[in-house]
Amino acid sequence: MAGTPDDAQLTLPFPSTRGDRARQLAGRVRAVLARVGALVLRWVLRLTLPLATAAAVLQAFPYHATVRGVPFEVQGSLFSRPGLSADTTLGSWEFPTVSGVPFGVHLRPEDVDVLHLTRLAGGNVPGFVERLQADVVGQVPRIAAWLVGEFLLGVLLGLGIAAAINMSVRYLRGQGRRERELRHRARQLAGAVAVLGVVTGYGVVTYNPAWVRESRLTGSLAAAQLFPDQLSQYYDQQNKAFDVLGSVIGIQAALQEQIADDAAPETALQVMVISDMHLAANYPLVAQYAANYGVDLIVNAGDESAFGTRFELTPPYLEAIRAVTATTPMIWLAGNHDSPATVQTMRTVPGVTVLGSKTATADGYRVTADLVQAFGLTIAGLPDPRVYGGPGVYGADDSALTDPLQRAAVAEALGTGPAGEPANTDRAGATPSPPPDGVPAAPDGAPADGTTAGDEPAVDPVDIFATHEPVAAEALRDALPGVIRQTMAGHVHRQNAPGELQGDDGVIDLVEGSTGAGGLDNIWRGVDRPPIEFSIESVGANCEFTRVVRFQIQASDPPLPTTVDTTVAEAYGDDVTASTVYFRPQDLEPGRTCGPQLGIGPVEPWPVSRP
Repeated sequence: MAGTPDDAQLTLPFPSTRGDRARQLAGRVRAVLARVGALVLRWVLRLTLPLATAAAVLQAFPYHATVRGVPFEVQGSLFSRPGLSADTTLGSWEFPTVSGVPFGVHLRPEDVDVLHLTRLAGGNVPGFVERLQADVVGQVPRIAAWLVGEFLLGVLLGLGIAAAINMSVRYLRGQGRRERELRHRARQLAGAVAVLGVVTGYGVVTYNPAWVRESRLTGSLAAAQLFPDQLSQYYDQQNKAFDVLGSVIGIQAALQEQIADDAAPETALQVMVISDMHLAANYPLVAQYAANYGVDLIVNAGDESAFGTRFELTPPYLEAIRAVTATTPMIWLAGNHDSPATVQTMRTVPGVTVLGSKTATADGYRVTADLVQAFGLTIAGLPDPRVYGGPGVYGADDSALTDPLQRAAVAEALGTGPAGEPANTDRAGATPSPPPDGVPAAPDGAPADGTTAGDEPAVDPVDIFATHEPVAAEALRDALPGVIRQTMAGHVHRQNAPGELQGDDGVIDLVEGSTGAGGLDNIWRGVDRPPIEFSIESVGANCEFTRVVRFQIQASDPPLPTTVDTTVAEAYGDDVTASTVYFRPQDLEPGRTCGPQLGIGPVEPWPVSRP
């Protein structure tokens, strides 16, 4: 090339070294990430600000009205508290499962003169509630218009703030005004409206028409359900303070009764579910609850002791159980902390029906199931095959080891021999050959679903099948589809979520929390002490399971007193939660009858073969 020295090097259009190429690539990646980050930040700003502003507007400007002399406000919420609720100084009544959209509507009385409210009721609380409810329903269109208008106003304000921030940033950067700015903002508004439409559509699709079937009470409203007699006596001594509590609780109770009338048949039987007592001094609490609510039967899912020794169940502890079972019979089965010695001790307690056996073998324990007819319900129970401190897998805590053991115990209980007879009919029979790792298996040829060679199940239908481990309960439901109406379990020291209580097939799965508030988990392992939890389930005269009320009491420190008197209610308030869930109707054989008048029959081995 003319004018170019012979030794001059031409500039190449690409880096000459690997390091230069890597730096150039990294620079391009950073540039792309910066542009993407800026785009994401702008749209997060455009979406977050409108939603935050809408939430602020909903909080700042509630709807005010007066119904039947009761002034109240209705406030919307976004993200913070979904569902519907009615708030009072005595607690809240909440319906949390209205829709998948995190939007809430909360009704709160304002400066209510409850003595005047009591006079307005005129002694006819149900009638007053019906009129109050009708008037509130009449306000719904205006309330809805107010809340929707607030939400849209908040969204528009948020979009305006986002646009102002964006324009200010452009001005500070010296970028000036863009061409067709109004058209650009109109596209942003259209995008926000489209997002709003998608969210609204999601809310419509996820709307739960049965939202009224699940509710939760907190504060003194829940405590009143726990100790109605004690709270009545306590507040009656406080200068007519019970008029305040009684008016609100009366209204709440009447509203709940309307739900019960619409959703379920009349209750004929009440079953209390407890589990994992772990030697806690909470049986006086159980006794008081059973007495206050007319509980007819208690089902205890096990873990009575801590280490499974004979000496743990002391005479005072057994006396506390006898005080309960003297008036309310109990069905009990062994948990993983209950040894064969614990089982034998519980068999000596009057009023306790022990379901299932647990016997020691050469390498662990073998369990069998039992069945009993109680007040018209067919109830079966299978103990946990483990014992605390037991050999190998029988004393393990690792779910990778214990879950197969639980399923194997269920398979053995369901197993059938070549002749089609139940494998556990002969309680003195030989232990089946153990598979690898010492886990027992079902006998050879046993169908996985508990059926014979035909299509009919090999066992009669069971209304309640109680186990200790939820894994065993799941195995039972899987193995016997259409046979079990409800399973009960414990062990995990927490109640299962309301959405897990009833499956699409109508089968109910009730996992109870620790009525003893923890046991070794908090004493030994340092786990936070869980609340005291127990439930009461209502059964209709046709044996249909209609609803369950689940209680949670935050464990006190020091623990609750071992005797309950009229001052105990003073210790409860915000620490109590009572959640109510109504079950969907179940398919039942016609002509069934349940009630305390039917009594409790003898215990027999399970499964029972059909003729």
